[in-house]
Amino acid sequence: MRVSLISTGEEILRGEVQDTNATHAAALLDLHGFEVVRRHTCGDALADNVSVLLLAMAEADAVLVCGGLGPTVDDRTLDALGAALGLPLLEDPALLADVRRKFEAMGVDMTPNQARQARLPAGGESIPNPRGTAPGVRLARSDGRLVFCLPGPPGEYRPMLEEAVLPALEAERVRRGERAAHGQRVLKVFGKGEGHVAHLLGDLEAAVPGLVLGYRAAVPEIHVKLRSRGPTPAAVAAVLDEAERWVRERLGILVFSADGRSLPEVVLDALVARRLKLAAAESCTGGLLAKLLTDVPGASRAFVLSAVTYANEAKTAVLGVRAELLAAHGAVSEPVARAMAEGARRVSGADLALALTGIAGPDGGTPEKPVGLVHLALAHAGGTEHHRRQFPYRDRDFVRALAAHAALDLVRRHLAR
Repeated sequence: MRVSLISTGEEILRGEVQDTNATHAAALLDLHGFEVVRRHTCGDALADNVSVLLLAMAEADAVLVCGGLGPTVDDRTLDALGAALGLPLLEDPALLADVRRKFEAMGVDMTPNQARQARLPAGGESIPNPRGTAPGVRLARSDGRLVFCLPGPPGEYRPMLEEAVLPALEAERVRRGERAAHGQRVLKVFGKGEGHVAHLLGDLEAAVPGLVLGYRAAVPEIHVKLRSRGPTPAAVAAVLDEAERWVRERLGILVFSADGRSLPEVVLDALVARRLKLAAAESCTGGLLAKLLTDVPGASRAFVLSAVTYANEAKTAVLGVRAELLAAHGAVSEPVARAMAEGARRVSGADLALALTGIAGPDGGTPEKPVGLVHLALAHAGGTEHHRRQFPYRDRDFVRALAAHAALDLVRRHLAR
């Protein structure tokens, strides 16, 4: 089934509020095998709402409208639906009584305009909203197409979408005999850009019949999306298995996850499996590496310490980096990165210790040490590895994110040997 999404409201149209509801709905519908053909956004003007509704209803089997069901004059979703389909709006006594009960329960006087929330287009059905005052609306058109209207607050919209709309769409799909299986896998990649990854994979869709291939630049990661539809779950799984084999064969160690785990989760799981502890010494990342790791519940099973030694004096006092080393080479250098990692390993007693020192910008760069330069070091029982990376500069956060992920990937690759 093809579904179109409509988000209404001047605050959405003008960018004052992020449209997280549409993002949530699109992902959920896609997960359940529905094709989201388009996402529309319109303001509060009645004519705009009518035109967008007509367009969406012409292109899809079902339309899901978000917002515009409240009590104010700029809540025009139902007015637009009635105008688009030539249907009168009727006040429903049961809905009106329910709205009144909700206001009484809140201890708030119900003003006359609140009755707008008790209207239904002729032939429409209400969708209960236990979390708010405005019910949703479901309307089945004579041609079999469906229209759903839900209130805009995410705490109301999302439960109603999952509890009422999704089951209704599933039932309609069964009624139509659209029972084809569907599936998706996402392989997460780090270490190469989107264009390079696409080049390595070549014409994967042609090589694996039944596959739909997509890419997402989830900076600093690249996500390779494998999708398929088929007559049975087994047929879909066979396509995805073959596609995943192809991707892993060509990308190798670049693939770090195929089960939804993040890079920090993958690293921590690998450390726990080997009963190893990790520490870090951070300069240019300012604790970002530690944040990425400790965002994962249970990180303390493997992560023991991060020392944010931003100033040279801190590198010396906390990590034991010799002052003459800093004077001779500067903080952003291979010798200092190695000394930081070895100092963090010694101080923490960890099996592995990372160090990051670099120039995140926008200032501080020189011809010899440009903005975006980061030195990484990993100290372990077998010695200390060093990697010099020159990251492209977009902004300070971009360099820091790439550096922190590169450090994690250094640990992942070390543990994979």
